Amino acid sequence: MENYIAEWLHLVLRWFHVVAAITWVGSSFYFNKIDRSFRPPEPPVDGVSGQLWSIHGGAIYNYSRYPLGPGYVPGQLKWSKWESLGTWMSGALLLAVVYWYGASLNLVSGSADALSPVLAICVSIFSIVFGWIAYDVICKQINDERILFAVLGVLLSGAVWAFFQIFSGKAAFLHVGIVMGTIMAGNVWFVILPGQKRMLKAMADGTIAQFDVGAEAKKRNYHNNYLTLPVVFAMIGAHFPMVYGHELGWLAFILISAAGVSVRYFFNTMHAGEARPIYIAFGAALILATMFMIAPTPRSVVSGETPTVTYSQVADILTQRCVACHAADPSKAGFVEAPPKGLILDAAPSAVKAAQLVYQQAVQTHVMPPGNVTEMTDDERELLRQWIEGGAKAE
Repeated sequence: MENYIAEWLHLVLRWFHVVAAITWVGSSFYFNKIDRSFRPPEPPVDGVSGQLWSIHGGAIYNYSRYPLGPGYVPGQLKWSKWESLGTWMSGALLLAVVYWYGASLNLVSGSADALSPVLAICVSIFSIVFGWIAYDVICKQINDERILFAVLGVLLSGAVWAFFQIFSGKAAFLHVGIVMGTIMAGNVWFVILPGQKRMLKAMADGTIAQFDVGAEAKKRNYHNNYLTLPVVFAMIGAHFPMVYGHELGWLAFILISAAGVSVRYFFNTMHAGEARPIYIAFGAALILATMFMIAPTPRSVVSGETPTVTYSQVADILTQRCVACHAADPSKAGFVEAPPKGLILDAAPSAVKAAQLVYQQAVQTHVMPPGNVTEMTDDERELLRQWIEGGAKAE
C-alpha cells in the first residue's frame, strides 16, 4: 500500500507540475511576444509608448504600454506570480519524491566511486540553493549584458558537466533543470515582483517620473525568457536514455540548450518585426550536430570473430540483474504489481522481444539497471551485446 500511495503522489505531483509549467511558460511567452510587438501609437497617445492591435477568437483587442503608468494606480491588476511558485514547488516535491526518496535507484551514478544516497541528497540540496545565490550575486556585479550572458553560459555549462560526474545521467538533466527553474522563480519573487511593487508605490506617491522603472527587473525577465526552453528540454530530455545515457550526454545537453536559446532569439526578433531566420537554422544545425555526436557507433564484425552466445548464457544475467524489476510480478519494492514500461525479461520469448531495448539501455548507454543497483558487470554487458548482435535467439 505504501508503494501504491507513493505512485499516486508521483502521478498527481507530475500532473500538477505540467499544468503549472504550461501556465507559467505560456504567460511568459505571451507577454514577451506582446512586449516586443508594441509599435508607436498612431496618432500619438499621451503617456503611451507603444500599442498593439490584435485579433483572436472573433474579437479585436488593443494593448497599450504605459512605462510610467496611466496617471493612477488601477484598481485591479493581473499579476503573474503564482504560476512560477506552483511550478517550482511541484518540481521540488517531485525531486524529493522521485530522486531523494529513491536516491539509491534514481539519484546516485552507480559507479564504483559513487556518492552515498545521503551525501548525494545533501549535494542536490546545496546545488539548488547555491545556484540561485551565485547567479544573483553575479548579476549584481556585472552590468554589461553580453559579458553577463557569457559568464552565465560558462557557469551553467560547467554545472552540467559537474552534475554528470556526481549523479546519474537522468538525475543530472533534472538537476540542471531545477537549478535553472530556481533561478527563474527566484527572479520572479525576489527581483521582478518587488520592483513592480516599488513602481506602484511611486505611482501612488506621485514620484513615478523620478523612479527607475525597473531596469533590473526587466533584465531578469530577459534572462527568464532565454532560460525557458533549456528548462523544458531538461524536463523532457530526462526521458531519453540515448541522450542522458551517452558518455557525452553533458555536451549534448549544452548543445541542445544552446539550440533552444537560438530559437528563442529568433522568435524575439520576429515579434519585434526584425525576424532573423538564420537563428532557426543555427538551432537546427546544433541539433543535427548533437544527433551525429551521440549516434551509436556501428560495429564492423568479421565473420566468425564474435563467438555465438546462447540464451541460456544470458538468462542468468537477466535473472540476477534485471528480473527483480522486470518480471510479471516484480519482487523489487517500489513497483506496484507491474514491471517498468511493461517490460518482462523472466522468460525467453519476452526477452527476445525486448532485446533491442535491452541493448539500448544496458549495453549502449548503461542506464540500466538504474544506479547499477544490481551491480551488472562489464563482462555481463558484453555477453548481452554478443547475444543481441548475434540475433537474440532463444534455443
